[in-house]
Amino acid sequence: MIDPVEALLDSGFHRVVVLDGTECGLDAEQSLILALWCYAAEKQPASDGAWIHPYYFASQKAYTAASSLVKSGAFPGLALRDEIRVKPIFARLPDFSQGTNTISYIRGIGSRFHVQILTYTPRLPATEHLLAENKPLHCGECRKCVEACPTNALEGGVFHRERCIRNWMMVGGEVPEEIRAKMGNRLIGCDVCQRVCPHNPPPQGKAHPAVPLTDLLRQPKETALSLRPLIGVNLTLPNRVLSQSCLLAGCSGDTSLIPLLTPLLHHPSPTVSTHAAWALSRLQEGISFLSEL
Repeated sequence: MIDPVEALLDSGFHRVVVLDGTECGLDAEQSLILALWCYAAEKQPASDGAWIHPYYFASQKAYTAASSLVKSGAFPGLALRDEIRVKPIFARLPDFSQGTNTISYIRGIGSRFHVQILTYTPRLPATEHLLAENKPLHCGECRKCVEACPTNALEGGVFHRERCIRNWMMVGGEVPEEIRAKMGNRLIGCDVCQRVCPHNPPPQGKAHPAVPLTDLLRQPKETALSLRPLIGVNLTLPNRVLSQSCLLAGCSGDTSLIPLLTPLLHHPSPTVSTHAAWALSRLQEGISFLSEL
């Protein structure tokens, strides 16, 4: 009979790390399992549509595979444990490291992976053991991610969460004005610091198709729900997707979107109406500027 590690690998995970529970602050009879799902880097499309970072497609596939295995009942002691913080564990694993951007990397793979965190009772043989201390950052004198970040979120070699584009997408609330114009065509996720990092292979894969902004603005609920099987529930709440789509419309320079944005000024969500007003202002300013030329 196969064990959970073999079952996870058969489900599509690329690598499974088993740790002794006591080393990770768990019960002595438990193992901590880190199931890693890797994905290919892709070139961000330069289009008028809304781009979704490939990480989120990978994370949904990984979650579906892991949760299906747990729910199958094939391994009664197997459980998902999303509350366990994994970055401090990565910092003490031999093949892992961390950059100034706070993202974890695997030697030979880079940062293009998602991890599902599970525990299993009874304990399995450990495949790795934690180092006694955290390893230093792997960056050395490199400043590529610091200089490339469009919002200076890594200024001074320190991560400023309140400036991070991805952070505001995950929060799902009203985005500060100084961040809005930096969204570009990103619906969910950023990729700048990972793309320039020398610890990552260069993006070469074909990009996932962008989602048309007209669909997101005209049929936000239906479009969000169509994305749900691909990237999960939390990231496809209709108002959350709609408010971000308004920002992308404002960044697009596409004045044909004005009729779709105008009704959203009276949307019941304050975040949607605020973002729609900002987008309309930017697009109307563009028309005024062109008329003065």
